[in-house]
Amino acid sequence: MMEPGLSPAFAYQKPAAHRERLVPILTHLPDGVIPIPPPQLNPAPRKEPPPFFMGRPVHPSYHYKRNRRYAGDESVPYPLPCDQQEVNRQNLVHHIFHEVFGTIHAAEFPKVEDIPAKVLDVGCGSGLWIASMADEFAARGRMDVHFTGMDIVRNCPDMTGVNFRFVKHNMLNLPLPFAAGEFDYIMVREMTLTYPQDRNSEALLDEYLRILKVGGTLELQCSDHTIRCLSPSSIPPSSRSGAYPMTASTRFNLKSENSYIQDYNRYISYFLSTKQLHPAPCTSVQSTLLMEATRLGNIKNRRYALPLDNPHWEGKPMSTITGSLENRSLTSLTPLAEPRRSTESSKSAPQIPTTATVTTMDADTRRIDSEPKDRKNSTMEMFVSNDAKALRILARQTFTSLVRNLEPVLRQSNKIPQEDWDWWFRDLMINFHQNRGLNGGECIELGAWWGVKKS
Repeated sequence: MMEPGLSPAFAYQKPAAHRERLVPILTHLPDGVIPIPPPQLNPAPRKEPPPFFMGRPVHPSYHYKRNRRYAGDESVPYPLPCDQQEVNRQNLVHHIFHEVFGTIHAAEFPKVEDIPAKVLDVGCGSGLWIASMADEFAARGRMDVHFTGMDIVRNCPDMTGVNFRFVKHNMLNLPLPFAAGEFDYIMVREMTLTYPQDRNSEALLDEYLRILKVGGTLELQCSDHTIRCLSPSSIPPSSRSGAYPMTASTRFNLKSENSYIQDYNRYISYFLSTKQLHPAPCTSVQSTLLMEATRLGNIKNRRYALPLDNPHWEGKPMSTITGSLENRSLTSLTPLAEPRRSTESSKSAPQIPTTATVTTMDADTRRIDSEPKDRKNSTMEMFVSNDAKALRILARQTFTSLVRNLEPVLRQSNKIPQEDWDWWFRDLMINFHQNRGLNGGECIELGAWWGVKKS
């Protein structure tokens, strides 16, 4: 079954465990069997049914903003809604990670006996990752794997044929509700918006290691929340995904020339500073894991930069690409200057306070993927496949969906009037999707880190 709206290159079949549990929302009956009640002169007052979401009654602790559903726990800084629209975006992010990394998990289980028996997915969301893992392990002959999904709200169905249980828990409340050494494999993906920097992050990592068996694997996957601009690189992108592997030689421009990216970086950076959340978590995960080197060994990582459009240097001779690399420098994520307005709109960009906290991150220059020993001939040109271009379109659409879903918190924190936001977002969509405004190397940065618990 193909997902609507996707390019054929990314029209994935839904995992069997996920597909079998889809709950029909509408029941279609022939017109002849629909009962038509006689008219009533004095009809009784209609009792409104309770609201439903994904087939389940809405819990009274939920609250709504502009018809979007959010978790009602005020202690959680997570800014995104928990409705079907956001679940759909998260499922597309799952496919993007899959295409970029070539797998749904970066940790390696080469032999059947290496496959973990008990798996925990922290922040399981729709459960798509668990369903995909269950299909993969079953295809390799392991039907006995037990999966546990933990989240603050339940957006995942019961999965027939999968040994699955859901645990509702706020990860800010430690200890986690699991026994010591209970799991062989723990996956933590895209949870950097849930844990503020002023909390003890070492305590949370200690909890992960407490519930992980000796010899078990801990894997973290995340993406940065701000957008950087990739400089021309002599290392070609992946032929599969069009993503550029990040190595010690990967460099970024000081800032994007796109004014809407500049605006977004200011808005999201200021909001994250008010919630004590890291704007570029990919730069700090490696050092956090290395602090636990006495208990976590064989630490590995992979990082990629996936352009949101086809950069202008692709398709040009390599000699013209590499000529200006010597003068490039790695960028630090500092507040950006007032943006140059583009011509998409006569409206000016909504302004924000200038008191945002400045957080400077050192670029993570650790070697991730080995750089090719044999450089390509300087006369060769750099091209990407149609599948890779389609993935970039999907990433761009997913990014604009993220901006749309962040609207309430970005407007509130930056004091942006609704009308100004509507004009700005409309012109952003025109610039990104019609005017090719993201051909300067603007990219999303993805990373995966994993290690094995020592005895």
